Amino acid sequence: NAEPLAMRQAQLQRAWAEYLLSSDSSLDNSQYTTDSPVLRMARLQSSAQQKPKLKRQGSYQEYYFDQKIDHFGLRGNDTFKQKIYINGDNYVPGGPVYLFNSGETPASPSYLVAGEPYVLAKATGGMLIIMEHRYYGVSYPVSDMSGPNMRYLTLENALEDIAYFVRSAPAFVNKSVGLTIGSENKWIATGGSYSGNLAVWVRREYPDLFHAAYASSAPLLISTNFYQYDQVVGRALPCAQNISDAILTLDAILDSGDRSLIASWKNAFGLGALKSDSDFAGALTDQLSNTVQYYMPPAKGSNSADAIDTLCSWFNRSYNIPLQNFADMTAAYIRNNRINPASAYSSASGADNIDLYQDGRSWYYQTCTQFGYWQAAPPEPLRRLRSKYVTKEWQSKPCQAFFGEGVTGQPDVSVLNKRLGGLFPSVSRVVFVNGLNDPWSELSVASDPSVAAINMAYGDNVVITMSKASHVTDFYFSSSRTDFGVDIARKRILAAIKSFL
Repeated sequence: NAEPLAMRQAQLQRAWAEYLLSSDSSLDNSQYTTDSPVLRMARLQSSAQQKPKLKRQGSYQEYYFDQKIDHFGLRGNDTFKQKIYINGDNYVPGGPVYLFNSGETPASPSYLVAGEPYVLAKATGGMLIIMEHRYYGVSYPVSDMSGPNMRYLTLENALEDIAYFVRSAPAFVNKSVGLTIGSENKWIATGGSYSGNLAVWVRREYPDLFHAAYASSAPLLISTNFYQYDQVVGRALPCAQNISDAILTLDAILDSGDRSLIASWKNAFGLGALKSDSDFAGALTDQLSNTVQYYMPPAKGSNSADAIDTLCSWFNRSYNIPLQNFADMTAAYIRNNRINPASAYSSASGADNIDLYQDGRSWYYQTCTQFGYWQAAPPEPLRRLRSKYVTKEWQSKPCQAFFGEGVTGQPDVSVLNKRLGGLFPSVSRVVFVNGLNDPWSELSVASDPSVAAINMAYGDNVVITMSKASHVTDFYFSSSRTDFGVDIARKRILAAIKSFL
């Protein structure tokens, strides 16, 4: 089932989280390993429309909370079943309660025994609760994903889901696992990426319910023209200029309108199945984005290849022009990861498929209606590693085909930025953590030292950065790596949380 770029990235976010939570320190994220995040994503996509099976992690089981379908009156008190996991193994009566709303990925029991929220709960005598976001995993309030049925998927409903659950939690937790929580327990919201935003925003919107928050890689500034993503990718890759040179050549070829020449280059990239020139250009962002956004340096003493070095080695072949090197690299990436280009990169195909259990479709709806986050090419004269054909219009155009004429894909993000504060959310007792190799960090409080300083000066907040880490590395990473700052960051996270408590 083909999909727009935002849908593909949502699937990869899920695959990457599972990869880190299940891996050990000897593994890396090279796209050439036999079980890379990209391959895991391919397996997820192949079963995207099958209802997830009941999974157990040790003795932990799934619980279901009766959540309101709409908190703002359209459906009265109608409810749906929202999946919940609870780990009270380390809980000391009166201890903190850590809530992780899993955001744009299904709730997984893996988080009950690995990842930073688990580490924090274990270290502080806390309870860990994982809450599945509406319209993800199995937590659907509707029977299909047609345009009209998506109307209950709003940020406002998602935030109120969290608040309503917290207010109902004492009875629900006691009934589910026999543990007692009450007014003496301090709630701490946690999350990474979009769910990191949720952690900050519920701390802001419901300060009476949440005592503190921990947000990893949270892109708080909502943008419909996120060209800075490409700039961070460029800073992370030593071969960025070679790639930029290749892209300029490719754009000249696409501008020429010579269909025979364009077809020959599509074939050279292994993308001959793509009819749209914009889809072709957009497909070339895949390997670059994935390598940087999910970069993790290989463990010292291991034989694992460095993913960035591996990518850039293709451009060391001086006997080829940069465009040919780019084509050879992309063709190998597609071949080695068994990617079907027509399935993975055709932006508008699959719009008529309204079956449930398509997490990527849910995330695409959220970007179409409220967030944007369109990763466009930087404007001239800025250097760019993606084609000028990769525009916000190209990424938003399928919105109407997927969800109806009223969904234009160009939300007025100024409304949410004004309401929630953007880079300055006016919150207290929040730990913000970012890897500076993460393209999403440009929309975070770590985007500029002055922004970080203002947030730290407001309400005892803590801003932690890791120079060699990338997207949600501190949140998901399950191993005891000590060579690129994760261990230091985690010590600071724990110290901050303890001080908040």
